[in-house]
Amino acid sequence: MRRPRVPALTLLLLASAGGTALAQDTRDLSLPPASGFQNPVLPPPSGSQNPVLPPQSGQRYMPGIGGPFGEGARRPVVPSPTPGVDRGVIGTVNPETIGLGEDTVDRLDQIGPALRHCWKPPALQAGDSAAASVRFSLRRDGTLFGQPRVTWEMRRSPPGLRERFTDSLMRAVRDCTPMRLSPGLGGSIAGRPITIRFFGRVPTNERSV
Repeated sequence: MRRPRVPALTLLLLASAGGTALAQDTRDLSLPPASGFQNPVLPPPSGSQNPVLPPQSGQRYMPGIGGPFGEGARRPVVPSPTPGVDRGVIGTVNPETIGLGEDTVDRLDQIGPALRHCWKPPALQAGDSAAASVRFSLRRDGTLFGQPRVTWEMRRSPPGLRERFTDSLMRAVRDCTPMRLSPGLGGSIAGRPITIRFFGRVPTNERSV
């Protein structure tokens, strides 16, 4: 007995229905989520590598110089929250400070007297006053690391005197280095900024070191 023939249109519809059923059981991860779906960005798993890629412009990433990818630009100087105050001063020097001479510098408070041995302050006229702070860094062996710079100065000093005074501080730092540091002190201050304040006269609220 011959089986009845199924029309081709009926087979096509059955095949389409079966394909739809299979498609409903699959997940297409390439489709975007539905509108309003919350899909937070999760952090990478522990130990994964997440490198910072360079910008598309091809500039190099140079941290600490200018903007995030700037080259050659200096960072703006942030003014002190208290005008006229230089933070981080570890010692003071004035003309009556006793110089340390050629002795080994073993303590942090001896760096100022060691600089006094090389400091030649300019002469002050009656009524003149001058004061400034110099910041520098030393290596473990006492040699100068980088260049010293003046971080604070007394503005009411005459301009010519202020320039001669700050120049004398820079010469004192260069003439006294390499400084004879003990191994313990050299290892503890290597590369750290050191700020010393110099006074042209003995301040009324300061005692001679």
